[in-house]
Amino acid sequence: MHTDPESGFPRMLEQSRPALVRLARRYAGVDDWQDLLQEMCLQLWRSFGSFDGRAQQSTWVYRVALNTALSHVRRPRPPHRPLEEIAERGDSGQPGDPLDVLDAFLAGLDPLARSVLLLDLEGLPREQIADVLGLTPNAVAIRMTRLRQAFETRFLED
Repeated sequence: MHTDPESGFPRMLEQSRPALVRLARRYAGVDDWQDLLQEMCLQLWRSFGSFDGRAQQSTWVYRVALNTALSHVRRPRPPHRPLEEIAERGDSGQPGDPLDVLDAFLAGLDPLARSVLLLDLEGLPREQIADVLGLTPNAVAIRMTRLRQAFETRFLED
């Protein structure tokens, strides 16, 4: 554990940056993901001295980043593009961009389900996802099963 801001924070930020960028891109639009990333880094900096090492540092980073992202999502903002527009792009007979499909699926999820899926896509083990979100590992497994079923119903049937 490196709670010394001078030496530990830059190293922690460098190690976490790819995951933070992915989370920011999934929780914010193309125009404001960099603002969200900056906000995540600021919150990590402000909280760095209080990290007590009871959890893995990566668990703590995801928890702070997700809380920042969820606060960002809850802020009022101008209306977004309707999901129907995204679905119509994929109906042109051409295979859809997998990231567009993922974005469309994520847009329809509640914040907790979105967090479970994004952390799973980050490759976190079920136990760490549970720690980050305050769930049990069994609850994470159940939510992943439901997410898989919802995805199959929406995108793979017909």
